[in-house]
Amino acid sequence: MIRLFRAWVCAICLMGISAGSAEILILDKGGEAVLVTAQEVREEKKTIQFKELDGTKREVELGKVLGKLPSTPLPEQELSREQAVSAINKILEAKAQHPNLEQPLHKELEIWKERLDKMPSPEDPEALAKAEAAFAAATEKAIPQAYDGKKSYTTEELAKQVEALASLSKEFPERAQEVENIGAPWRLEMENQQAGRKKFEGRWFEPEDWEKEKETRNDVAKKAFLAKIQAPAVAPILFSQGVFVAGLGLVLGGALLGLSFLFHGVVELLRHRAWWKGSAWALAGMCLFSLMARATVLAIGVPEPPLVLKKDNRTTLEDLLWSQVGLKEGLPSEVKLSDAEINDWWGRRLRFAVVGVTDILAVSTERWQLEFVEGGMTLDRTGRWLGQTLVLRHELIFSRSEKGENIYRVEASLGKLPLPPALVLRTWNQWVDSLLEQVALFPGSKSVQLDRIEKGVVVFTTQ
Repeated sequence: MIRLFRAWVCAICLMGISAGSAEILILDKGGEAVLVTAQEVREEKKTIQFKELDGTKREVELGKVLGKLPSTPLPEQELSREQAVSAINKILEAKAQHPNLEQPLHKELEIWKERLDKMPSPEDPEALAKAEAAFAAATEKAIPQAYDGKKSYTTEELAKQVEALASLSKEFPERAQEVENIGAPWRLEMENQQAGRKKFEGRWFEPEDWEKEKETRNDVAKKAFLAKIQAPAVAPILFSQGVFVAGLGLVLGGALLGLSFLFHGVVELLRHRAWWKGSAWALAGMCLFSLMARATVLAIGVPEPPLVLKKDNRTTLEDLLWSQVGLKEGLPSEVKLSDAEINDWWGRRLRFAVVGVTDILAVSTERWQLEFVEGGMTLDRTGRWLGQTLVLRHELIFSRSEKGENIYRVEASLGKLPLPPALVLRTWNQWVDSLLEQVALFPGSKSVQLDRIEKGVVVFTTQ
């Protein structure tokens, strides 16, 4: 029982040794060997002086010192294979000489063997491969993903990674330098963050330089992105061939009918001397012909007041396209666009599809232009037919009911000639379909709704 108690005392002493003691002394105490943790060991002529863990200073005759053992290695302590082998041999020799120290010395022996297993002999390829596999597995566990210089890490991620590398270094102290090299970029990342620097595309900048560099790079990327963006081609027809031919036939037919009425009236007057009958036919012919002529003049005229092309240096549409498609950001809660910047966008990016070879008599579209007024807008679409310029104007009046419902009223004219409601809706819906094709460039457009129209400006809100 006494021997068992002494063994446990020795084990407790060895636990204290692992905290950093210098040596383990085997002393003769009443005819039995005991282990003592010794610090600040000094040898005199016939005595040895040392300090125990509790700070007690002791002096023992050299004859009482039965042996010395190396202290238990600390986890972070670097050792050579030769040191480990030497320590194991000394412990085995002590176990053979002092059987009562079997238990504490066995625990010490296991610690040294575990350290030795991590330092395989160069002459043992199998052991080397096993040790390398163990280190690789531990490294992969400590670093699930390799360091990426272009990625930005949070402070928590860096702290966790540095702590894992520190644990790896303690587990494999003999490869501490290798672990140090692996952890160098992680520590550098943390140091730069702690210094207040910011990363941009893998490079570290001071805050003020970072803002300048980021702005410069963003401008270059934005220009390159916008140069590649191409708006979808929209319908090129202002009036379809069937509609235009029907209208043209109506005007020409009316004019010819008027001329025939006039000719018939002249014949009645000159040949038959039928004054009243001839005058009626002639007057009807002149009125009908004049009506057709007036309609033609109004149709080819320019609507009044003409829209003035204003200049606006704002690039809201391009900024929205870059933020949504280029930077993958969302739309702001409110989007305000001026008529000038929309016209500028159309002037630079609006494309029309190629007119079909069979649409010989169709009116092709050349440009769009709009103007916002208080509570509405005016849209002009300019087309050309056989060298003649034609302007189709739509006027939208927008209001909101007491229940919050949107109310739209649309009127249209070709030049100065008012169009019938059926043709108004047909041409308006054609333009709306083409506009939706343009809006499809902006991913978040489906969540946008019209809020209000002011003079020169339209305001949209996101749902």
